[in-house]
Amino acid sequence: MRLLLITLISFLGFGCKPTPQISTYEVKSEAVEKVSEPAPAQKPVAAAASGMPASAAMQAEAATFGSPQWPNLPAGWTANAPNPMRKGSWSIAGPDGSKAEIAVTVFPGDVGGITANVNRWRGQLALSPASESEINISAEDATVGSDAAKKFTLISADQKRMTVALLVAKNNSTWFCKLSGDSTVVRSQIEFFLEFFKNSQLP
Repeated sequence: MRLLLITLISFLGFGCKPTPQISTYEVKSEAVEKVSEPAPAQKPVAAAASGMPASAAMQAEAATFGSPQWPNLPAGWTANAPNPMRKGSWSIAGPDGSKAEIAVTVFPGDVGGITANVNRWRGQLALSPASESEINISAEDATVGSDAAKKFTLISADQKRMTVALLVAKNNSTWFCKLSGDSTVVRSQIEFFLEFFKNSQLP
């Protein structure tokens, strides 16, 4: 009887134990913050044909300088479309795809002076900058119509590219008359280039 009582108590103790409850939880992933793409950089101001950056103010002022008077074009020169800073533009085709270009541009003021401008042209030919004294020594006297000009002749280290430029300071502005391109074409056109501008007239 005693054994039976113990067995009954044990059965009731274990049998009445509540069934464990299984809890479930929903784990929400953290929202990923979207990183905004950086705004595209603004395009730089377009550069003028001479390689000098031209602001809108420069373009507006250059438009007030008037248009040069040109003589008849030499044979082989083809006119290109002008732009606000380019007062004249011509292309020359040579043999085997060689070519050169003549560009006339004008800027208000001295745009940095002779040394800065010549070194800019030197940079376009992958030449290292020259000193002010070296540049002054290299300058030759020339004319564009009735105006005095300084003439500079530059050639790349590999002799493949060449620039001949006339710089004229006039009426608080600076005019650049520049022949540049493949050396063979530039050399063949130097005489015609100088004669053309000698018979031109800047406003």
